[in-house]
Amino acid sequence: MTRALVVGGGIGGLATATALASRDIDVELVERESEIHALGSGITLIGAALRALERLGVYDECAAAGYAMDDFELFDPAGRPITRFPLPKAVGTDHPGMVGMMRPELHRILLAHARRAGVTMRTGTAVAGVEHHSGSATVTLDDGGSSRYDLVVGADGLRSTVRRLVVGDVPIRFLGQGIYRVVLPRPEALTTECQLVGHPETTVGFTPTGPDSMYMYVLFPIDEAFRPDPDAAAAVRARLAPFGGFGATARAAVDESTPINYTVFENLLVAEPWHRDRVLVLGDAAHATTPHLAAGAAMCLEDAVALGEELGAGAGIDDGLRTFAKRRFDRCRYVVETSAQISWWETHPGTPGADHAGLMGQAFAQLAQPF
Repeated sequence: MTRALVVGGGIGGLATATALASRDIDVELVERESEIHALGSGITLIGAALRALERLGVYDECAAAGYAMDDFELFDPAGRPITRFPLPKAVGTDHPGMVGMMRPELHRILLAHARRAGVTMRTGTAVAGVEHHSGSATVTLDDGGSSRYDLVVGADGLRSTVRRLVVGDVPIRFLGQGIYRVVLPRPEALTTECQLVGHPETTVGFTPTGPDSMYMYVLFPIDEAFRPDPDAAAAVRARLAPFGGFGATARAAVDESTPINYTVFENLLVAEPWHRDRVLVLGDAAHATTPHLAAGAAMCLEDAVALGEELGAGAGIDDGLRTFAKRRFDRCRYVVETSAQISWWETHPGTPGADHAGLMGQAFAQLAQPF
């Protein structure tokens, strides 16, 4: 039986482990953290992500745990409507255009599904070295153990150890924008994905995640020296001060007990090929993006499905790895570059030709196409 090692217990790693195990591959997953978990913020799943979740066998469970939407709305900073457009369903499905849910719940579902598929998991373990052979690779772990695998998949994120060992140094690009992710009660009137745009510094967005919950994201320009205020609640309220509508409602709800986390925006794109011999990188290890199209998770999930399909096509592992990268590269590059363009427009207001709504609508339509 083919033996595979998946490195990383995030969305991409868990999905990849499941996709490979469903192809009768003996899969082991290692995660450097002491447990496999996710931050407690929300996540936005576009139609492409929902289609991939269906192919992995977990769509119904995810949809039941989240909030389905079919429209995207834009408002000005005062909360006045600018435009509303439908979110396209992924081609080949009858799913909603988008589902919002809590990230830990998605992680729980993917983890349970991987275990049911027979994936063996080890935590508190990191990769220390990779040795290539003809038709296999030996992986050494930081506890001193080593083993030989027919396939190794690095799904270990933006600062991937597997990528560094196998591909070498790939520049991570700082985009000059930060984000506060905030979990709040959902106002009854908030029933779509929406954003408040047009403020010279700050963009605010909302994703319903359940009957009584939502995830708010607050985007703003930063320089590389920026460090978030230790009083996150005060910092978020200050960012929301110029806004009306849902922004004002959210500001009134933020207090010191509100779950808030901060992240800086960075991206990365590994040139083809994404593999060296039998070692492959995918997901954020190969094409990390900013969340402007809500497509980061979608691309990780699609990677998992596509890898399983290409390896199951019958041409062998080496051919499967080559066809996988060719299938995925242009689509993932489009997401990275388009998201970066929107980020640039948000941090450089007044850029001639900037059209947030038009580009987002075009991108959602393109990503709904088959992959």
